[in-house]
Amino acid sequence: MIPILILVLILGMTVATGDTVSYAEPFQLRESVKEIPGKDASLAQRTVAKRYFRLGVELAKIGKWGGAAVEYFRAIGEDDTLAEAHTNLGVALAQQGKVERAIPHHARALELNPKLTQAYVNLAVDLAYLGKYTEAWGAVHSAQDLGHTVNLEFITRLNTRLPDPRKP
Repeated sequence: MIPILILVLILGMTVATGDTVSYAEPFQLRESVKEIPGKDASLAQRTVAKRYFRLGVELAKIGKWGGAAVEYFRAIGEDDTLAEAHTNLGVALAQQGKVERAIPHHARALELNPKLTQAYVNLAVDLAYLGKYTEAWGAVHSAQDLGHTVNLEFITRLNTRLPDPRKP
């Protein structure tokens, strides 16, 4: 009964995006992947994951965060190694007010790709939102150490909560 309820919720969220045609195509592709033997199957599976990811990006661009989250979840379900899908899922969850659920996805993205500066920034924003300012500074510094320029307004706001520990 629970798997059916989850399926209904997922389908309900999918239908709510008003973009049901786009959803059918990756599903059909995934079904055809099952027929591909061996090594080629993993390549095809990654292709499906990237299609879900791109659909999530398009939904996020128009503010459909619930639908975007569903597509990022699908992408990760097909290929758990897509770091960008993890951090984007974190953003989509945070945009829906699920900030605590977002943080592990940013962390997973950084585990997969420690040079993904946007994941550090996303992590910093979410940690600051939760009042974890010391940890937020750590993520900001990691992004800066990799050459990423972090938004000055965010730095200023974070500084009002907790001064930058790197500065005397």
